[in-house]
Amino acid sequence: MICIKENIMELALMGVALAFNLLILKYKLENDRWVDAMLDGAILVSLALIFGGTIKGLIIATIASAIVSLWLLAFPPKALAI
Repeated sequence: MICIKENIMELALMGVALAFNLLILKYKLENDRWVDAMLDGAILVSLALIFGGTIKGLIIATIASAIVSLWLLAFPPKALAI
């Protein structure tokens, strides 16, 4: 029973982090921050591929990507600015 509750919590946490990350990407695309959004999406996909062996790895990758998304939202990359 405890194992089922832990799995549900892991999936819920991953769902919230992924939804948050996708909402940030949507905001960036709607506000013409294409380069920032593409970099953000590439980081999300890269981390998912690196940590994709287990569900816990995917959770770590999704949360890390959400943190990077917030950082890029607050501080857009100047080297990639058009």
